[in-house]
Amino acid sequence: MSTPNERQPGPSRREALVAGAAAPLVLLGSAGAQPVNQAPPSTDERPGRMPAAPKPDFVFDIEQKTVAPLGIPTDAILVNGTDPGTEIRYTEGDMFRVLLNNTMQIPCTVHWHGLLVPNYMDGVPGITQYPIGPRQSVFMEYPIVQSGSYWYHSHYGLQEQQGLRGPYIIEESRPAYDYDKDITVFMTDWLDQSPEGIIPQIRNEQPQTAAVKTPVPGGAPFPGDTPFNIDVNYPGYLMNGKSVDDPWTMQVKQGDRLRLRLINGSTATFFRVQLEDHELEIIAADGQPVVPTKAGNVVIAIAERYDVLVTIKKSGSFTLNAVALGTRRQVAGVLHTQGASKKPSPGMPSWQGRAGGSADYASLKSPYPTVLPEGPVKTFNIELGGLMKRYLWSMAGEYYPEPFVPEGDAGPLRINYGDRVRVRFTNSTMMYHPMHLHGHFYRLLSTPGAWDETHCPLKDTVAVGPGEKIDIEFFADNPGHWFFHCHNLYHLAAGMARKFEYVV
Repeated sequence: MSTPNERQPGPSRREALVAGAAAPLVLLGSAGAQPVNQAPPSTDERPGRMPAAPKPDFVFDIEQKTVAPLGIPTDAILVNGTDPGTEIRYTEGDMFRVLLNNTMQIPCTVHWHGLLVPNYMDGVPGITQYPIGPRQSVFMEYPIVQSGSYWYHSHYGLQEQQGLRGPYIIEESRPAYDYDKDITVFMTDWLDQSPEGIIPQIRNEQPQTAAVKTPVPGGAPFPGDTPFNIDVNYPGYLMNGKSVDDPWTMQVKQGDRLRLRLINGSTATFFRVQLEDHELEIIAADGQPVVPTKAGNVVIAIAERYDVLVTIKKSGSFTLNAVALGTRRQVAGVLHTQGASKKPSPGMPSWQGRAGGSADYASLKSPYPTVLPEGPVKTFNIELGGLMKRYLWSMAGEYYPEPFVPEGDAGPLRINYGDRVRVRFTNSTMMYHPMHLHGHFYRLLSTPGAWDETHCPLKDTVAVGPGEKIDIEFFADNPGHWFFHCHNLYHLAAGMARKFEYVV
């Protein structure tokens, strides 16, 4: 479903999107992304003269850099020199204007995760656009037709793991809640070696390092004692670019009401998040509003986002724990009042209250009906499978031709404009798969087959557990070619992807 909120007046979201797509400013061609003109057009407004070039709100210089967030110098690919990259922040109804400068000697792309964008600006090489070539620039402009917490990342090779990622926040034009501080918490996993070697190491094609020697002894289970298997034994994790040994901190006051935008921008890690001595109130999932629900902690799958409200109830120092599921490791930040300690509490947290987020999807309800318009029903039964010994991952028995699956045979999933598209996931593996659909939001059913549910939450990513069946549905009203894949980057790179293709 690709029209998630219905609050703002004026043109519909789809009308606004189409209007913005009519005169694209992204510069693409058959030879790749073309450089932006070096000399701006004339500002002379006499008849026959070109108008002034629009000024970008954000400039992204994408660069290769050596960084050491865990103390070991590592090659990275960053936006404006930082991981996470520069935060994009707009208000619902604004125009998106960003200049991307690829300063590197290798191609790259940027995908706007969860955003309803013109298809050819979606950032997936080979599906929606050509990569941005070495030393080339692209200017992108489109109307913003939604609000919520999102993020951006590379969709070229394994660059996302190397740091090409960052938060993308769209504030509501008419906020539904009052709060004193709006705080982005961007969580990532960090690898102190080239990600290109991970899959060959798992396949025993290269000497193995500690990063692939899993499971981790004493690993913490998923809430409910379901075993949680992991692919990569990361040396550490980051919160807003800071490690647990050099933590991210923020000063607050007693009585402050905070909106925490919890974004899992990791490559292969689920986090369980808790603020010490405080209860969380979930108000949004994947950028879309949900009926407020209380939780002691929140489990966030790869690429998911949860917005929570919390009121600082006393003076002091409060650790924001983010434990990597399947391990006994975490990253932690600190919210503190003036004069209180800026050091996180030692040891692992003792979990308080019930777990929300992906640990309990059934508790998520949309505040408004999300029933789809009438239309022909198109159903896809998609088994999430694979060959673990060969480290190959499939959707409906087919493998997408990614870099580590040169013989991939995955064909398109064909749909028509106006279809009610229903997908049943059946996970026949022992791993969790966070399944993401580009260009649409889908209804997440609380139980398989409950197509008549009226207030299903709208999401763009759902974690499908081992042996689990999950149903989603969306309305096909955003024509184009749209990527559909597991957001564990190594599962994607090893074949777990398809594409939806609108046909006539």
